[in-house]
Amino acid sequence: MNTAEIKELFRQKGLKATPQRTAVYKFLVENRVHPDVETVYSQVIKSNPSFSKTTVYNCLKDLSGCGLLIPVMIDNEKIRYDADTSFHGHFKCEKCGSIFDFKCVDSKTVGIEGFEIKQKDVYYSGLCNHCKNK
Repeated sequence: MNTAEIKELFRQKGLKATPQRTAVYKFLVENRVHPDVETVYSQVIKSNPSFSKTTVYNCLKDLSGCGLLIPVMIDNEKIRYDADTSFHGHFKCEKCGSIFDFKCVDSKTVGIEGFEIKQKDVYYSGLCNHCKNK
């Protein structure tokens, strides 16, 4: 996704396309590893040395708030961020800590008819294939 496409997406969401938001979002779109704030910060300052960690926190909050990012809270350690906002699940390997996306074929639920659902999360944990086969 190029900068012009990101700016148009921000415009559609009613979000001002600041250089900081653009850099943070571009990093997340291009690096689908579900990074936490520290990882995002350490990467974006390489090309934007004037960014502060507070700036990155604020960008992630704004991008999540308008629906361009999903905060992934698969454990109590830290919040990670995902630029894929489609309905899907996350699997965390208990050994290496990696988080993987997987498709959810069916999102039907029973027992909460009439509720106003604002977010759906599907989390699995266990061992990834790489760690399981070591």
